[in-house]
Amino acid sequence: MTNETNIASEPLKLKKIDMTQAIVLFFKNYFNFSGRASRGEFWWFYLAYILATIVCAVADVFIGGFFYGLTDSELISDLGLLSNILSLVTLVGWVSLTARRLQDVGRTGWWQLGYFIIIPAIILWTLFIVFDGNTFLLLMSIIFSLASLALYILIFVWLVSAPTQDENQWGRNPLLN
Repeated sequence: MTNETNIASEPLKLKKIDMTQAIVLFFKNYFNFSGRASRGEFWWFYLAYILATIVCAVADVFIGGFFYGLTDSELISDLGLLSNILSLVTLVGWVSLTARRLQDVGRTGWWQLGYFIIIPAIILWTLFIVFDGNTFLLLMSIIFSLASLALYILIFVWLVSAPTQDENQWGRNPLLN
């Protein structure tokens, strides 16, 4: 009886995650849109992605400069081949990681579709410019732009938030033992 009481009264211990674990989890859960991802898993991978992007950009400059010297073609030097490959290789993983991170704070991963609200804003701004300052198009452009900004801020707040519960409809907190 005392053994059961000690086990039940022990505080929950949270696992810590580092950048290497976050990278492994990213590729392990590449197509996993269910479950949860901790803040550490999301933000450590985000940092790793930023570092990889910088490395690819520097390599693109050197590779582009090399080919520019051989061919005198500016097109090759502006391609950003490695950066584009990195973006394409991680695209699905980013969507799944963000979905799991949103689910960790009790939101559905479908909120990511809100990123596309910027498309009508871009179209409306383009039409505003083409039609020489139509007031209605200006108003609609501003509304969609502000809605995009508000939604991006909301999603960012959710991405940096702590999980609301130890267990929710998407499973148990991934950091709990």
